[in-house]
Formats: sequence, C-alpha cells, structure tokens
Amino acid sequence: MDPDPGPDPGVTVVLLGNCGVGKSASGNTILGRVAFESKTSFKTGETEIREETGQVFGKRIRVIDTPGILGSEGPIGSCCRDVLSSSGSHLFLLVVKTDRFTAEQERAVEAALGAVGEQGFSRCFLLFTGGDALKNTSVYDFIYQDSQSPLPGVVRRFSGRFHLFNNEDGGREQVRELLLKAGLLHGSPGNTGSRAARLWKKSQFKHTAFIALKEQRIP
Repeated sequence: MDPDPGPDPGVTVVLLGNCGVGKSASGNTILGRVAFESKTSFKTGETEIREETGQVFGKRIRVIDTPGILGSEGPIGSCCRDVLSSSGSHLFLLVVKTDRFTAEQERAVEAALGAVGEQGFSRCFLLFTGGDALKNTSVYDFIYQDSQSPLPGVVRRFSGRFHLFNNEDGGREQVRELLLKAGLLHGSPGNTGSRAARLWKKSQFKHTAFIALKEQRIP
C-alpha cells in the first residue's frame, strides 16, 4: 500500500516590489477578501512581512506580502529562500504599477530578482497593477509605448511571464487566469490538452507578435 501523501501543502505566493505599487491590494484580490491593509506609510527600510491564507479555486493559497524591497533586501531575500526550501508550489509576483517606469522602479526590479535568485526566477512573474487606469490601452501598448524605457527589456527577460490585475474591480477571473498561466490549477502549461496550455500559448503568441510588430516600427 502506498504511504499516505498527507495534506496538500498548497501554494505559496510571495508579493515583491517597490513601495506603493499595489502589493497588498493584489494579495487581497488573490484571496478574494481584505486580508492586508494597504499601508501607504511604508517607508524604505521597514521590514514587516505579513502573510494570510485562504482557499482559492479549491487550492490552499498562502500569500506573503512584503514591504518595499529597497532597503529590505536582506529579510526579504531570507523569506524567499525559506519559501523555496519549503514544500508545495511557489509563485513569486514582482509587482509593477502601470505608470511611468522610473529608475527607482528598475532598481526595485533588480533587487527583487536578487532576492528570488536563479532558483526562483523560473517561478517569478511580473504582475502589473492599475488595469483600471489603462482604460482602452492594452498592457502590451503600455509596456512598449516608450522605446527608450527599460521596461520592454525587463519584460523580455521574463519570456512572456506577466499578467495584469485590476485591483479596483477585484474580479476572480483575472486570478484564475494568473494561476492557470503559472500552472497552479488543474492542467499545467505542459499539458497540451489543458486550458492552461491554451491560455499560455495564446499569451506567448500575442507577446511575440507584438514585439515583432513594435520592432518593425522602430527606425
């Protein structure tokens, strides 16, 4: 008789990024409730790391909300290493707000990638927030609107692993699509017959096609 595998360890989601980009609001959207208070008073160097757990589409999801990465690289890096050494599935969300991508935001991205390390990078997605502010602009147009911005290069490093949240709406389908893209719901991107695979291929195709179109337009 096979041994009892024990309870499902679930999924751990870690929210990373600069101050004020919507990490706490994204955690609330994922869990479908107000689990985290958005602290606009967070200052660089504060190290409070908070976590909440809930059932999301039948999966036990533990969400870890971190303070601004700049100045807190040490404790956040330690948190990421602990997550990577724990059982269950892991997803790191590097949160970027859909406004001007500044040099400070770029430093925050590099600091977050340093905290995740090479081991965690394949499980790291860019999560854009502020979907409500884009209105009729697609996330692709936002990413590539400024050919001088470092943002397109950042997105290319993630090989299409990005997603957009509208935290004002808090809709559940955007959460389902994120978990499907990350292979965390039934049917992973490796299963060619799954909805996850179709969604992933569609996302990859749109991203590749959009890059090609933009590069044709750049003199």
